[in-house]
Amino acid sequence: MVNNEALNVLEDIKAATLKLAAPLPHKEEVQAQWQGLGFLVGGIRLVSQLGEVSELLQVPRLTPLPAVKPWVMGIANVRGRLIPVIDLHEYLQLPTTLPMSQWRVLVVEDGDMVAGLLVEQSLGIQHFLEESYEEQFAERGNGELEGINPYASGAFRHGGRVYHVVQLKSILRDEKFMDVALSNPNPLHGSQDGQPGS
Repeated sequence: MVNNEALNVLEDIKAATLKLAAPLPHKEEVQAQWQGLGFLVGGIRLVSQLGEVSELLQVPRLTPLPAVKPWVMGIANVRGRLIPVIDLHEYLQLPTTLPMSQWRVLVVEDGDMVAGLLVEQSLGIQHFLEESYEEQFAERGNGELEGINPYASGAFRHGGRVYHVVQLKSILRDEKFMDVALSNPNPLHGSQDGQPGS
């Protein structure tokens, strides 16, 4: 009998406690996030999905190559591996806006292909809400984005800024990237006036 009364009292206390207790805050819905490495090229904010860049380097010592397009800066020895370094500004036909001290090289690998892509500045890991992604945003940009468009899929807006999403591996697959030789690489052929090339 006493045990029943004690149980009833406990049940009453429990009921009163639950009635007076403040409700637990609702769990906020978890919003899907997209992460990528941000960088500047020609003052334009670009971002590439994590995993596309295998390494971030300061500009290494370069050995120039003869008779190549101006966007081929040379060959770098990165821990015993020789990789070509490409000036992404020149390749995308964009001006440089920051001093060389801030320039960095993004090492990108695609199967057997590897290259270092020179950018103005690394902006570190960027986080975006997936819902802030705008498809084909880059195509609605002005003329300065023309060189980026073949490699861009859209853009994220974050803090009032736009980050254009680029697929760096697609640059390595582009026929333009493979066409590095100058059209007339041999100066011994001479110029049109019959004089030897300089």
